[in-house]
Amino acid sequence: MARGKSRIAIGFILIARAIVVGVAYYLVRYIPDLPSSFVAVFAGFLAFDVIVAMPKFSLRPKHWVQMVVVLLPRLSATALALTAGLALGALFGAVTKVGVPVVVGAVLCLGLAYSAAERIKGNISSYVGMISALSIFDRIVRLEKLGEAWWYDLGGPVLQLVYSTFVGLVMGWLVGVVVGVITRLFLPRGYRSVRSSAYERPLWMQPFRDVTRFGDDMVVMQVEVGDGAPIAYRTLAELKLASVYGIRVLSIYRTPQEVISPKGDDVVLPTDQLTVVLPAEQASALISLTKGREIDEQI
Repeated sequence: MARGKSRIAIGFILIARAIVVGVAYYLVRYIPDLPSSFVAVFAGFLAFDVIVAMPKFSLRPKHWVQMVVVLLPRLSATALALTAGLALGALFGAVTKVGVPVVVGAVLCLGLAYSAAERIKGNISSYVGMISALSIFDRIVRLEKLGEAWWYDLGGPVLQLVYSTFVGLVMGWLVGVVVGVITRLFLPRGYRSVRSSAYERPLWMQPFRDVTRFGDDMVVMQVEVGDGAPIAYRTLAELKLASVYGIRVLSIYRTPQEVISPKGDDVVLPTDQLTVVLPAEQASALISLTKGREIDEQI
């Protein structure tokens, strides 16, 4: 049953992604001098995939803030890659007008645009920077011989291309955000559909098990210490949990404060909530030692 629901959700996501492509293309197809409709499509994919991958989402303000926190660095990186490509295209297009062979300028333009885009963390694709560089390079190369007002001859095409590119980028972002939000509201959980550093969630939003490596036989548990537990009113040094059971206490939560990375002289008290990492086979031993209840477990 669960597998069937997951397949339905994935099918729903694929249909929604297709809608992003279609709507983004439709909205930008008549923008004059747009280098490629793929600029809008890539931007739409970025916003859509990041929103769909969010572990929790609703119309509550805190989830919208989280969405902005996740999206903004990626969108900024994409805009920066486009800007770098446009600048390199304009530069090498201009140098062809002073005698540099076109083939040399094209190779340098594409190579440096690719390298620049690759170095920008969070950029969705090096293709975005390359296509913007090549578009403006080609536009300048096709200009007739520049006159005395060369800045005017170059400035017009460059500004028009920059304007069209960023209009397409913004349109793609808007489509991705709108379709992504609607899609995520109907999903029971987040679905990560793209394996790329551009789609990585910030560390503070990732599940604990995704950012730690303890081994396949280890689990993370959170338990509450009960009254009369064998470990109550004793220090961690006295208990020797690590040496005897392989249990390592990561934190002790005791209202209203939490002790992170507790020391050996910290005392365990009833109602304390312990977050520990331990071998899976020692889970029952931990429950016996705490005589409490398990709050959560992550494999």
